[in-house]
Amino acid sequence: MSKPQPSATPWFDSANPLPRTRKTVTVIGAGISGCTVAAALKKRGFQVTVVDRHGHAGAEASGNPEGIVYPKLSPRDDLLPRVNLAAIQFASNYYQPFWDSGLGRQCGVLVVPENDKARRDFKLISQRYADQTEMVKTIAHEQLEALSGVPLQAESALYFPQLGWLPPQLICEQLLKLNDIPLVQADIQRLEYSEQQQSWQLRDTNQQLVLEGHSESLIIASAFDCKQFSQTAYLPLQKIRGQITQLPCTPESSKMKMVICGECYITPAEEGLHGCGATYNKDLFITELRDIDHQTNLAQIAATDAGLAAVLGNPAKESLTGRANFRCTTSDYLPIAGPVPDRTAMLEDYAKLRRDAKTPMTTPGAYLPNLYVNCGMGSRGLSYAPLTAELLAAEIAGETPALSQELCQAMHPVRFLIRDLKRNRI
Repeated sequence: MSKPQPSATPWFDSANPLPRTRKTVTVIGAGISGCTVAAALKKRGFQVTVVDRHGHAGAEASGNPEGIVYPKLSPRDDLLPRVNLAAIQFASNYYQPFWDSGLGRQCGVLVVPENDKARRDFKLISQRYADQTEMVKTIAHEQLEALSGVPLQAESALYFPQLGWLPPQLICEQLLKLNDIPLVQADIQRLEYSEQQQSWQLRDTNQQLVLEGHSESLIIASAFDCKQFSQTAYLPLQKIRGQITQLPCTPESSKMKMVICGECYITPAEEGLHGCGATYNKDLFITELRDIDHQTNLAQIAATDAGLAAVLGNPAKESLTGRANFRCTTSDYLPIAGPVPDRTAMLEDYAKLRRDAKTPMTTPGAYLPNLYVNCGMGSRGLSYAPLTAELLAAEIAGETPALSQELCQAMHPVRFLIRDLKRNRI
């Protein structure tokens, strides 16, 4: 009998996985990434508690009144579009009960090309997914107004009939309520592992223990704040401010039937208001609304399609409202979902990769005991979160994930350490 061949990527395999005997899990963060993974674990029989510094779910990036299940496909077979495809397919089914109950609208999403390259790509995407018209189809110019309800000027667009918009904060609240998951208010500042109790200890801003001895497994789902913990400080996360704008509908724009995306997005009128956005400010860390960002959003809508600009008119500055908060993005635009590596041990075990990135390695990866992270979803939290939650819950429960190994590894937290070792950056 031949010996099994060593893995070409042994760092994804855990050297010393710990057994889970109590099935207790704490999730730090009550946004969409934290609430979806909490629900996925509760449905598998785990005792789950969510901890957040706010007294209610969805208080920060997930607090916008409307969020889009946003499609981002490509004619190329790269990892990012493949993950995006898996995410929107999973999300459209995941959110169906919420849409059916009246939360948000499964109104469809129409994506118009932003430039000539996008127009060429859209043709290739249409060809690539020609047998999946239930997911995406091309709509010609002469059909656009009848479908969307507004006289768009685009030559054609991609239509995703199974997608739409949702109120993220209400989704977060419902996920906890429907699954009877308690939310504990505490501002966690430090994480420690107790070998004696084989559990994680959480300390708040006063260095007091929160849920002492409770957390056999721990999931950090606190967006950019993952970087405040020593265990996940290495992650290459960026904090990006985004401001949305809510503007009054007009008699013409009130006929809009679906979400329209291009330079930015705009939603159908809800209670007399359209939602659009969001801005992308890298070096601005305030949540106060700015008039200049409202004007940026309106300019992006006009750049998306002249027909949109025409039906929206020129809303008065004082009629504009909105909200600003922060996205958490990664250097490769993919989310992060998986076990947290022991950085010190990994750098030692794989030090040879600094000299030669192709050095054959056989040592399995070193991971912190039962510690996981779920973050880095950028502006696509509603799209990514159901899928990453399912993958994490399956791994913690010892199940086979419902996604290829290659795509799971593309979102794995250790990928950044191995990449930087191979490039001799650390």
